Amino acid sequence: MICSIAWPAPARRPSRGFASATLSTMSAKQTISNDELMRMAHQAQQLELEGRYSHVLELGQQMVKVRPDWAIAHYFVGSGQCGCGMLDEANRALKKAIDRDPKAGMYTRQAEVLNRLGQREDAIEAARSAVKLSPDDPEIFVPAAMTIWLAGDPKAAHALLSDAIERGVTSPKLRSVYATVCAEIGPVEDAIGQLEELLREHDDGQSLPRMQRSTTLFHLAKLLDKVGRYDEAFRAAQISGGLRETGYNPGARSAECEQRLAAWNNDSYSQIATSRAKSEKPVFIIGMPRSGTSLVEQIVASHPQAFGCGELLDTYRAARDLSEPNEYQKDRSQIALQLKPAELDRAARKSLKSMERSAKTEKGRVDRLTDKQPNNYEFVGIISKMFPGARFIHCKRNPLDTCISCFLLDFVGDQNHGYSYDLEHLAHEYRVYEQYMAHWHSIGSIPILDVQYEDLIQDLETGSRRIIDFIGLQWDDACAMPHKTERSVSTLSSDQVRKPVYTSSKERWRNYEQHIGTLIEALGTGAD
Repeated sequence: MICSIAWPAPARRPSRGFASATLSTMSAKQTISNDELMRMAHQAQQLELEGRYSHVLELGQQMVKVRPDWAIAHYFVGSGQCGCGMLDEANRALKKAIDRDPKAGMYTRQAEVLNRLGQREDAIEAARSAVKLSPDDPEIFVPAAMTIWLAGDPKAAHALLSDAIERGVTSPKLRSVYATVCAEIGPVEDAIGQLEELLREHDDGQSLPRMQRSTTLFHLAKLLDKVGRYDEAFRAAQISGGLRETGYNPGARSAECEQRLAAWNNDSYSQIATSRAKSEKPVFIIGMPRSGTSLVEQIVASHPQAFGCGELLDTYRAARDLSEPNEYQKDRSQIALQLKPAELDRAARKSLKSMERSAKTEKGRVDRLTDKQPNNYEFVGIISKMFPGARFIHCKRNPLDTCISCFLLDFVGDQNHGYSYDLEHLAHEYRVYEQYMAHWHSIGSIPILDVQYEDLIQDLETGSRRIIDFIGLQWDDACAMPHKTERSVSTLSSDQVRKPVYTSSKERWRNYEQHIGTLIEALGTGAD
């Protein structure tokens, strides 16, 4: 939920002592002029729009060192940290930006962070603060409404957008989101009509900016699927996905997987150091996107002694940084064998602290904390070494249902789950995922519970009891009614976990059978 921010230049000339107007490092004694700082800010904004958050963070940190009193510099630090999953740090940086010179875009980014931290009421308040500051800016209404919607109140989001449109505050992006929200509270066909009209007004969407056209088509595909217009839904998703510039490289992805698993093979695993962090709180919910991870987290989070932290990045980033090649060591096997308990301890403490901060806002005693970052399946080996007391819940679903659900969904941006926009890439990524999970299962000593989505929705209480027993908690009846648990859900499954479990998504792929021969040939049609 990014929106542009108009900002003033720094009020006075910065002092000497730091430099870099680009991503490359310059002389530490070079003076940075106001014009150079402005160029850095515009560069950071462009990188933000492209989703290159680590670079946004780097530029923001450079600007803060030069001008610690400049609100925009702190904003880009916070925005970059948000994009990198550093939510607590992002909240602190965005507070600094707002304290110095509050802008509507700062509040919308803070609202996203707060919602992802589980602070629903504060997130809504931040979103409404953004609208008060810029009541005539459609770029502010979109992320504000999205925050309110994801916080669990689509009617309030609808009212916010309706008011804007009635006052003439509109844009293609706002209208696209408005139609999607309308589908949550009213006739879906009406919402489809709104999106189709929007596209017609812009030459079948071709006069819209690339990403706006793609996003609108994905919104349309979702709604067309909902009303059973499957051929049209597939076509909309196919065109939309074709507009994305993902850079997905199947060969590189396979090579990466094989090298990682070779470094963490059965023989070496027992020789690799283990953290002394004995906490049993972490529960990692892993699997492909759209495989039931949100439902499983909602089941666990319904327990009074558990908290669902959502899709965190702290553990993923720590695992990657500890085990991946760097400028000093290129060999993954040597990196793994040279790991020290102390560095695993530090990484575990930092990740656990982030999880615990999330939980403090809503519950008292918490014995289990979930991290449902699906791609943690890539690093199960080292995560189990960071948290020897942790448990892993592996969510499985019919491969074709998983893949078609991914294909019809906008994961936002070009490269976030970039494989999902092409059927051949989807099939390849699914096989890579299977290779990872087969390997981690083969080690044997890592506690992994497989949860088959189709079995879970068929008998929710039995499946939920199995999950709660696996994570070592006493049964609570609330876990059999997860849709009644009120909590912020900031992922793309937010609307689903608030509804009673339904079985209509089973065998969903058959609605698209004539279009997905590539997937069927690569993956078959079975549940395994």
